[in-house]
Amino acid sequence: MSKWINSEHSIDRWSAGGVVLRPDPQDNTALIVALCHRRSESLWALPKGTPEKDETIAQTAEREVTEETGLVVEIGPPIDNTFYSFFRTAAETASDLPFDSKSKIRIDKTVHWYLMKYIRGDITDHDNEYDDVEWIKIDEALKRLTHRNEARVLEKAVAFYENGATSTH
Repeated sequence: MSKWINSEHSIDRWSAGGVVLRPDPQDNTALIVALCHRRSESLWALPKGTPEKDETIAQTAEREVTEETGLVVEIGPPIDNTFYSFFRTAAETASDLPFDSKSKIRIDKTVHWYLMKYIRGDITDHDNEYDDVEWIKIDEALKRLTHRNEARVLEKAVAFYENGATSTH
């Protein structure tokens, strides 16, 4: 799904992730969400990542959420897409690009987000990409999320969940 856009040294990339919601075991009237935390960057984020060879968007989302949170999940409906851009040198990006290794390349990223149903598992079993994974009440999670576009995704996921949209797509 990657493509070269033009000679301005920009490329499209995608990743996929999910919002894992469940009732709070200590307060069944409240929802909690699994958030990932990287202390070195003071980053709080929803789990997401890039595809492995020949993976679909949905497969990538489910695998990344499981790896980054330690949870077994079932993928639900798509929630939203977010978009952002960042810069890397060609050497940092990929060896197959026809650019000088020192060229600056703009990466235009699309992130595909899904609602995820918690099946089982323990957040202490997460991989080492993040320092911590925590179950957090929605109001607190909306304050902690580093990127506002992810807070909007969480708000949409809660609306989907509350409207009964937990079945697979």
